[in-house]
Amino acid sequence: MPHPVSPFRDEARDVATGHPIAILPGIWEIRESLAPAFDTPETWVSLFLLTDPTGHASPVMIDTGVPRSTHTVILPALEALGFAPSDLKVAVNTHSHHDHAGSNVQLREATGCQIWIGRLDGPALLRGDRFGPDEIPPHSADRLLDGGEIVNLAGRDYEIIDMPGHSPGSIGIFDRERGILFTGDAIQARGTTTQGVPGASNRPAYRNTLATVRALPVEHLLPAHAYLPFPPAHVTPASEVHRYVDVSREAIDTIDDRLASAIRTAGGSATIAVIADAICADQPRTPVLAAPILTDYLNQMAAVGRVRHDADHWILL
Repeated sequence: MPHPVSPFRDEARDVATGHPIAILPGIWEIRESLAPAFDTPETWVSLFLLTDPTGHASPVMIDTGVPRSTHTVILPALEALGFAPSDLKVAVNTHSHHDHAGSNVQLREATGCQIWIGRLDGPALLRGDRFGPDEIPPHSADRLLDGGEIVNLAGRDYEIIDMPGHSPGSIGIFDRERGILFTGDAIQARGTTTQGVPGASNRPAYRNTLATVRALPVEHLLPAHAYLPFPPAHVTPASEVHRYVDVSREAIDTIDDRLASAIRTAGGSATIAVIADAICADQPRTPVLAAPILTDYLNQMAAVGRVRHDADHWILL
């Protein structure tokens, strides 16, 4: 039976095609569009398929994408590499957000695989979610992972790294022998073209995560999105990984001062739309997620007395 074709298929970028893209031996990227929720074709979510080059171990997915992803990209990618749906035994979520865990239910139904996730993000799956018009039903994980655990995925040992900040239970998946770290959305450089700025709901935890990654012997960092100003899917060698972490730290450490400067330039009082336009002035358009992310940061600034909110304006104190 042929697989359904995604309405958001983008052959030029190999997005939503179901074509597995070779990244490293036994590691394949599968690109899924963020449409229709986000109109940013230059930003997609990278799912990763782990395979055993010897053919002895079962394949494993890292993240499941959005609700349609099982049938439009994951099953076609498995088939392209010679696997049956039932060959997939495990899918690991880097975190619980809708573009990473959005097809858990469909993938488990189609393949019988288990869903694994970081312990602190497990409860979020029980609440369900949405991606654009599509519902993500409440569901549970089959296994909750803790930092420091060693898990065998596609015939290789991976260490689970606690990487909170973007979400409470974000995890990294680290092949220490090869220096390969899958990070999901846990570290974000300067954000994507969908965001405009990095998204970290808990900045102290995010800074600790950056310090954790900086201390690891990482040669290949595999994030889930194209975080500016870096290429998608694969940051290498170690010197570029270090620069990625340093750019991430600079971006999160300067955001409050940039927000204060934007309000000051607007005369000491500004709407979130004006602030977002100023912060993202170097981008072709103000990203759709900039305003909600910046509002969260402004609320944190208000809590320590740097700004206050009055009607629809933010006022610098």
